[in-house]
Amino acid sequence: MLGQTKPGQAKPARTLEGRALRKDWAQLTGHVVEVWLKGDRVVTGIVEQAAPDDSVLWIAADGADRRKLFDQSTGYEVWA
Repeated sequence: MLGQTKPGQAKPARTLEGRALRKDWAQLTGHVVEVWLKGDRVVTGIVEQAAPDDSVLWIAADGADRRKLFDQSTGYEVWA
């Protein structure tokens, strides 16, 4: 869940868990992140792999869930 918004700010700077919006996806391999799309959290998981140009990343499989690919051009946001 996103933290509180400050006056004049469209989105909060951090989630309630203390995560911040990140654009440097290539630096997040091995980190637990939240993936968001249009204000909705899609998944929380560990980044298994990311493209060097920050364009896409893979969230590792978890139990019965397969690993998932997300790309910035589609509008996904990553909070870490």
